[in-house]
Amino acid sequence: MTKMTPDLTEARRARHQRRRDRSRDEILAAARTVLLRDGIAAVTLDAVAREAGMSRTGLYYYFASKEVLVFELVFAIWHGQAERVRDAVEGADTGEAALGAIIRATVDGYAPQLDDFRVAYLLGQVSNTSGLQLSEEEFQRIRPINDMMLGRASRMLAQDSRQDGVEPRLLSFLAFVSALGVLTMKGLVESQGDPLLYSDEQMIEALSKVFAKAAR
Repeated sequence: MTKMTPDLTEARRARHQRRRDRSRDEILAAARTVLLRDGIAAVTLDAVAREAGMSRTGLYYYFASKEVLVFELVFAIWHGQAERVRDAVEGADTGEAALGAIIRATVDGYAPQLDDFRVAYLLGQVSNTSGLQLSEEEFQRIRPINDMMLGRASRMLAQDSRQDGVEPRLLSFLAFVSALGVLTMKGLVESQGDPLLYSDEQMIEALSKVFAKAAR
């Protein structure tokens, strides 16, 4: 038998990892479909496996339980949004601009896909023990996301702000949660067929001005 070279071995591993990642993503997409269509109680491993077109045994290879699957679904949304906010803040040259970048990236990131926003931020509040229950290990994975989104803005504000101003990390966090508040109201009224009086752009601009003043 011909011995495989290190390059061929690495290429095979890379292909295997790509297939594994693709299958994992397909399962998460199936779980999202079941959740949004049928509700959290309907998200069982059997239901997700059927939606993904695979066996329950095959699904077990990637996710050991419903709880792990739901967490990974939510975590993927959080992490993807955190990367978008981080990238937006990288383009800011002042603390004020960084706050505006947090607000804009959050609203613009979720507004076209409010279902993902609801899964990421409302699921844990409206579901019971069959929903999102976080372990300490999962909290440890989540916490770095906060620094990914807010760390650079906080450091920039710390260099720019007055001594008697709002603490930089808190101000960054409030900019973020204010953007989530806009999304909450947007989702609420649009689900009733009665959109907000103000456009997304108007709300982003106004909220950015409010936080720019708070940062001075």
